[in-house]
Amino acid sequence: MGCRNVLRATIDVPQVGEVNFNCTHLDHLDENWRMKQINAIMQSSNGPHILAGGLNSLDETDYSLERWTDIVKYYEEMGKPTPKAEVMKYLKSQKYTDGKDYAGECESVVMIAKGQSVQGTCKYGTRVDYILASSDSQYKFIPGSYSVYSSKGTSDHHIVKVDVVRVDSSPQQYVHRKQKKPKQKVVKITHSSSSRGIWKPQT
Repeated sequence: MGCRNVLRATIDVPQVGEVNFNCTHLDHLDENWRMKQINAIMQSSNGPHILAGGLNSLDETDYSLERWTDIVKYYEEMGKPTPKAEVMKYLKSQKYTDGKDYAGECESVVMIAKGQSVQGTCKYGTRVDYILASSDSQYKFIPGSYSVYSSKGTSDHHIVKVDVVRVDSSPQQYVHRKQKKPKQKVVKITHSSSSRGIWKPQT
């Protein structure tokens, strides 16, 4: 089994504040390893964050029973391990918010199979890539902003995107206010020797 890692970054967003990201790619074959990996990420996670990446676990609620049966059969024919959903069940029990629940229009080339409520993100037509927000995150997903785009052959996974907005106490944060045109900013990485990279805009 290959060792997998998590990239943890704190992004300093101008006039908004910091947002913590955990980006990972869990084991592609063994759900038991994936559970160990996600547990290690959870135990080392300090505070509100967005978790994104190839979790390689399925969410049973994405599929009808008939579609799930088809997926199991298809995976068997391809010589892949039986699909599992333990990681996603665990994350949902931890009250993570799923970006998929804020779905908008999908790119037409990313097809949805019959009996499946979401676009697949890999060549098998299943969703294995996620963007999730921890229950205490001050950043919420914007309704209608989640979408999946074709990677056009640059990867065997498609591109998953969702917009986030900071929500403190007022729901009016969702209102887009006109702002002065900002000066062009260059993003540089500072404190690279730290275990926590902080990306700050340089004016």
